[in-house]
Amino acid sequence: MMMMGQQHDTPQASQRALRIAQEVQRRTACEHVRLTLNEGRQPTLTGSKVGGLPYWPQGLAYPTDCYGGGMTLVAQINCAELGLCDPLPQQGMLQWLVSSNGQLMYGCQGNRGRVGETFAVVYHATVDGEAAMSASALQALNDQLRQPVADFATPVKREVALDATREVTAMGVTDARFNRLFFDIVRDITGVSHGDDGEMWYDYVDNADALYLEQHLGMAAPCHQMLGYPVSSQDDPRQADDQADGDMSLLIELASQHSAADGGELVMWGDMGEGLVFIDRERLLRRDFSQVVYTWSCG
Repeated sequence: MMMMGQQHDTPQASQRALRIAQEVQRRTACEHVRLTLNEGRQPTLTGSKVGGLPYWPQGLAYPTDCYGGGMTLVAQINCAELGLCDPLPQQGMLQWLVSSNGQLMYGCQGNRGRVGETFAVVYHATVDGEAAMSASALQALNDQLRQPVADFATPVKREVALDATREVTAMGVTDARFNRLFFDIVRDITGVSHGDDGEMWYDYVDNADALYLEQHLGMAAPCHQMLGYPVSSQDDPRQADDQADGDMSLLIELASQHSAADGGELVMWGDMGEGLVFIDRERLLRRDFSQVVYTWSCG
């Protein structure tokens, strides 16, 4: 497992900032799954990957969008293959698909996609390669449901295999819940309440302490991951003042990435953005993916 926090050359932080950072890590440390695009391995129909044709059981209706067009695969997670940690499934196949209609901007209309209409998250409890549609049958279905090609039809430009490692991470300053947590910790350390009048955490510290917290908490940049804490190039799409929304767990984050081999785009959300899918933890435990929240940010 990887140690939390990022190492940087920063101005000397105060003892207060060091203590706050330690307490944030203690209270929020959790295991997550770091995903890696592996250009050196050929993806299979039942393997973990981004893009390409999905594993799809024969006889199961293929997801279509609100215009009647087929959806395209963003990411496919073979849960047993990647060795996922709780509360993610340990078996089966988890898939994220979006409308291939470019008008819907990667399956989003407005700030969020509409599950079942502009995107879908599908879970197959078992993976049976012999009962799956063949690649040729899937390609024929894809051709039948294909919609006009557009710049915003899919963020995935190439089919690439996915690998995974389990790591430990902690909440970063961009998380929607960080401000509340920060002032809870300050109150517990000092015995004085702050933040009740809309004060932000960075108003309470000087520049050196703010930089230290930004660089030593959470992930340094948007990445490919499951669980953990989202890292968005824009604001956290969850609303901190909405208890139901703010407490939703990160199901998967897929960032933009260029090929290490030739520099071409592998995944591209607008201008180096990322896609984020959230789910209520209790629904995740029940393997109920009917109410997930999806959005994407532009870098």
